[in-house]
Amino acid sequence: MAKHNQIKKDRSTQVFFILFLCIIAFRLSFTENSAIESFSLQGVFYDNFISICISAILLLSAGIWLAVTFCSHSYRYKYSGFEFGAFLFIIAAVVSTYFASNRRAAMNDSLAIIAIIFSAIALCRILDSETRRKILLFAVIAMGIVNVYQCTEQFFSSNKVMIEQYETEPEFQLERLGIEPGSFQNMLYEHRLYSKDVKGFFSTSNSAGSLFNLAIFSALAVFGPGLKRFRKNPFKVFILPITILLILFLGLLLTASKGALISFVLALFILLISTGLADFLRAHKIFIFSVAAAGFIAGISLIVSYGLKHNTLPGGNSMLVRWQYWTASAAMITDHFFTGVGGSNFGSFYTHYKIPEALETVRDPHCFVLNILCSYGIIGLAGFCCGLFVPFIRAIKNLKISPPENKNNLPALARSCGIFAVLTLLFLRPLAIRTGFSTDIAVAIYIFAIMYAAPVFLFGTTLWLCVRNRKSYDEFPIWTAPLLCGIFAVLLHNLIDFAIFEPGIMTALWALVAVVASQSLNNRSADKIKVNLPLFKITASAAVIAVLTAALLHFYIIPVGKTAAKIETAKLLSAHGNFNTASAILASAVADDSLNPTPPAMNGITLLYRFNSDMTQNQDALFQAEKAFQTAIQRDPADFKNYEKLAQVYQMLADEYPQQRPAFLEKVFDTLNRAVNLYPGSADLHLTLADTAQQLGKIDYAVEHYSQAVAIEDAYRQQFKIMYPGREVFSRLGEIKYRFAKDRLEQLTQKKEK
Repeated sequence: MAKHNQIKKDRSTQVFFILFLCIIAFRLSFTENSAIESFSLQGVFYDNFISICISAILLLSAGIWLAVTFCSHSYRYKYSGFEFGAFLFIIAAVVSTYFASNRRAAMNDSLAIIAIIFSAIALCRILDSETRRKILLFAVIAMGIVNVYQCTEQFFSSNKVMIEQYETEPEFQLERLGIEPGSFQNMLYEHRLYSKDVKGFFSTSNSAGSLFNLAIFSALAVFGPGLKRFRKNPFKVFILPITILLILFLGLLLTASKGALISFVLALFILLISTGLADFLRAHKIFIFSVAAAGFIAGISLIVSYGLKHNTLPGGNSMLVRWQYWTASAAMITDHFFTGVGGSNFGSFYTHYKIPEALETVRDPHCFVLNILCSYGIIGLAGFCCGLFVPFIRAIKNLKISPPENKNNLPALARSCGIFAVLTLLFLRPLAIRTGFSTDIAVAIYIFAIMYAAPVFLFGTTLWLCVRNRKSYDEFPIWTAPLLCGIFAVLLHNLIDFAIFEPGIMTALWALVAVVASQSLNNRSADKIKVNLPLFKITASAAVIAVLTAALLHFYIIPVGKTAAKIETAKLLSAHGNFNTASAILASAVADDSLNPTPPAMNGITLLYRFNSDMTQNQDALFQAEKAFQTAIQRDPADFKNYEKLAQVYQMLADEYPQQRPAFLEKVFDTLNRAVNLYPGSADLHLTLADTAQQLGKIDYAVEHYSQAVAIEDAYRQQFKIMYPGREVFSRLGEIKYRFAKDRLEQLTQKKEK
């Protein structure tokens, strides 16, 4: 009976292991970001829905597996180190979501991170054998190889094609992206386009660099012990490991990510030192840790001191803008230290603190510590860091060699994992990566081969070769030190970047933390927590899973899915000029998700398009747009953009109804005042507010805001000259508006003096 139960447990564990591995591979094969929203790009909201579904499946899978093991007869609880951090982070997520401006964004972001943390809690128990741990690392290595392929394709082909397409039809490309030709955003887009960013299946090259660091050190963890004994085995045994390491390092070089390269070098240096001086480090670990901690604190203090003194950091333009992000983040943290602003709410609040001369408005502070602290407050940061570092400490203290196991299980399990992962990449990945359709069969075959078949083939082939080359790893347990160094490299790099918040990178990172934790967890005796009430355990577990499933459906899957489908349909209808139907669909989407500000905001934009298409027949559209933007403001009061749009509606109403013009202009003035309070560094808002104040005869207000508009543009121009010496200054406000503001300021100043 006991043997039968053990077989059932092993099979269920196998199923969940394969599921988690497929999710990790899937997330590392496409650009996933649930926070991106665009009225111009088709399919963006479907992408967001896919991301939410993946997170929900990940969390539910972890919950079901934990519930199944809890109900087993042989259940004994083992504390992994993740639990306390997860508990703290859940508290922080609830608190920050309650105080968030955009609660839908906060809920989605919280779900993504909590799902990943709980998947790590489940994985560290599922990874109860070297076989499973090695297969998981092989999967990360294989996805690293797949991303090298994508980086190579971008470096030699697709980046050049994108530039050629833009130069052939710049207006069409900008219209697709919702960028106004000749605008400051146009300049920023061209800057990114011509930089030829090599980013794999991620949003930036820094994210690809983070994956390559994880993959390289995973390869060292599996193959490193064998490579250290190269004299005892024929050279052909080491051809594959060396080739894999060289290919992954080539991918790291192709990204040209300075942060990823520097963190790789430092992590490799630490690995070499720890290997060569292992006995010395073990004997003096407390002293060495104290010196390292003191050095880290001293380094941070020196960096902050330098930044405060020079308003920049060494490292060129990239560190200059990061210092600007961090100073704004520090002010945000001061105001929201305990609660945070909510997950994915940083972008809405950043404009409140952005310094006027800063070139870009960003959605992330480019530092994972500041991001967590801004979004989830000090409790969230404590939970996130506890979840990451407590398993490390426990693993290092209790690290033992894993007990012997049946090594013949590895090929069979790897075969099952490979088949399901390949099927996932082959059939589910096309849902997340869309390409243009072609009636030319040859072109269609080429697109399928390059975009879909080649990555799947490379993943399957790499996994098969790794498993087949058993002499290079079979006799040795996983080397923990490279895994710790790989995780350290990613965390160090993300002190100046945001790659860790790409769901694929974060999932892989926490999976490697689970590998480290599992190496000691499964060799320790169970903790004292034990429940011997079978009926109670089954009932409680079923109730928890039922509540979790209902909550995920009610708060995430259904509202996000319905709004995604309706918004994408409305976007398609709007593109064909059918604004009436599009607006009606968006109005129904407003009721589908009572927390989401996007449907009413997009409905307001659609109603403005409808009004402009026929002003005489659609005057009621302006009043409907007013209500739509007011609803959007109620759902995200910290975002200035909806106030700006509402002011535009009032201005149009003032033009349409001359008899009520003064009343509508007062509404324009009040609304713009609120927008300026939310974005005091916007010269455009100050200029519009000044013009409105002048129309209302509020000369003092007009002078003040014309002056602010000119001062902000001047500060920006000075910053531009510092960052791009010798280059012609590109006006952010626009040269015509800038001259207009200066002329009006001069006229009104002279008038006041008289």
